[in-house]
Amino acid sequence: MSDVRRVKESYTLKGARKFIAGKMAESLKNCPQASGSMYICTDALFALKSELSKQNPNVSITSLLTKVAAEALKQHPGLNSALINDEFFIYDSINIGVGIGLEEGIMIVVIKEVQDKNIFQVSDELQSLIAKLKSKTLPMSDMQGSTFTLSNMGMLGIEQSTPILNAPETLIVGVGLTKKQVVVNDDDTTSIKRMTCFSTTINHAAIDGLHGGLFTLTLRDYLQDPGAHMGL
Repeated sequence: MSDVRRVKESYTLKGARKFIAGKMAESLKNCPQASGSMYICTDALFALKSELSKQNPNVSITSLLTKVAAEALKQHPGLNSALINDEFFIYDSINIGVGIGLEEGIMIVVIKEVQDKNIFQVSDELQSLIAKLKSKTLPMSDMQGSTFTLSNMGMLGIEQSTPILNAPETLIVGVGLTKKQVVVNDDDTTSIKRMTCFSTTINHAAIDGLHGGLFTLTLRDYLQDPGAHMGL
């Protein structure tokens, strides 16, 4: 039977799309990946964003999560790491790559040494990097060198995702849509809370699911009092 599919357009992958395709294929080929998700109350996070953005309008949910994630990684240094061939590297520098959606695909901007910066510095740097990325003036050095990646899909209305590792990193966290939900408390009362789904993917060749789960528990605990982890 002849092929009856009518082709509207065809082209060869190139540029950013070809690079992204290669990275994702390499990641899935070389890294045995395992994922897990947890819904976490983010009422305190949104309250902090409202408070801090009055002092600095660049403060965003993404910049707050970047700083909280860096503080959580301090407690789990084995996840701020990379497996390259058979050698495992644990980094002192916490360089967080943040996924930014553009027409040509999701690109990564990297905030270096987040552990040494406060939330205002992180927020200003993130906004500067995004502006340069969109204007195509961002140097390649600001898109490389990450030790951990944060992907916020919630702004697109995606409730839950299965993020693919930014190889050779050991951990990536995907952030889903925040929704108000009725929650049953420990004392069996109910309340309405903002709940956000956090999905982690680990390189199972480098660490075990236990380590990813423990990191997520620390992230959950820190998000109940995020103001204590802003470096202010």
